[in-house]
Amino acid sequence: RKLWGIIFGLWGDLIRTCITIKLNNYDSEILIIDKSPLKLDVIDCINIDKGIKELKRLNIKREFIKNLKEIIKKYNIKEVFFVVQNSQIIIREHKDLPKIRKRDLDGYINFEILQESLLTLDDYIVKYKILDYRKNKMDLQIILFPKEIEKICLDIATGLNLKHKYLNMNFDILQKLIDREKINLKNNDCMVIENMDDVIILNYIKMKKIYTSNVFSKESSSEYITNLLDKDIDIFYYGKEDNFINTLKENGFKVYKLNSKLNISYLCSDKIVDIQNNKYLVNIGVVI
Repeated sequence: RKLWGIIFGLWGDLIRTCITIKLNNYDSEILIIDKSPLKLDVIDCINIDKGIKELKRLNIKREFIKNLKEIIKKYNIKEVFFVVQNSQIIIREHKDLPKIRKRDLDGYINFEILQESLLTLDDYIVKYKILDYRKNKMDLQIILFPKEIEKICLDIATGLNLKHKYLNMNFDILQKLIDREKINLKNNDCMVIENMDDVIILNYIKMKKIYTSNVFSKESSSEYITNLLDKDIDIFYYGKEDNFINTLKENGFKVYKLNSKLNISYLCSDKIVDIQNNKYLVNIGVVI
C-alpha cells in the first residue's frame, strides 16, 4: 500500500508510457507521456473539471475513474504519477533547532515539535527534510500531508489497475528540477511562483533549497501576496501568465518566466500548450 515514492530518471530505467495526474482544487490535468533516456514525448493532454474538492465524494471519484479508464485504454500504461499541493498540505520551516542525530529525528519531530500542534496528527502523514545541518544547529522542513488526499490517489490508482504509483508534491518536483539543473535560476536565492487558476504557490529558495512553500488563494489574498514579495529579489514564475503576473511587473517587481532545460516534444493535438510558459512543468518534471 505504500504510495510515497521518489523515482529517479536513471538512464537504464526505461519507462515507455506513463500517466501523470495533477490534482488541483477544482480540476485535474492529465498527461500521457512516453519517456526515453533522450527525451519525453507528451502524447496526450486532457483536462477534467473535477479536482480534490469534488473527489472526496465517492460517486464523483467513481465517475472520475471511469472517465480515466476510457481515456487510457488505448495506451499501454504501467505507472501513474500523482502531483498535488494545496492549502490542506502543511509545510513549515523550523530554523536553528538543536542538532539531533538523524536516527533520533523521527522521535524528536513527533514528541518535541509536533506535540505543540493543535492539529489531529492521526489525519496526516508526517515527512521531513533537513535543510541545513551545521555544527550545533539544524534547519528542518516538516510536511504534514493529509491521509484523505493520499487515499484519493490510492483509490484512483487501484481503480485504474496500476500497481506502480508515485505521489509527489509540486514543490518536491521543483526542488528535484533545481537539484538536477533542469531549470534556469539566475542566483541561489530567489522566489519561484506556480501560478494556477485559483491559487498561487510561493516557493522561497535559499542556497538553491526550497525553505518555504505556501499556497494562497488568488481571489482573497492578492494584496497580501504582493506584500509578501520583495522587489529586490528575483521572482520566477511558471503556469499561467495572467493579470496577477502582469500586476507584479507593473508594480516594479523583478519577474521572469521560468525557463527549463527539459527535452520535451509535444505530439498531442492540444494547441493551447505553451512550451515556453512551462504550463506543465511539474506534470512533466515528476517523471524526470
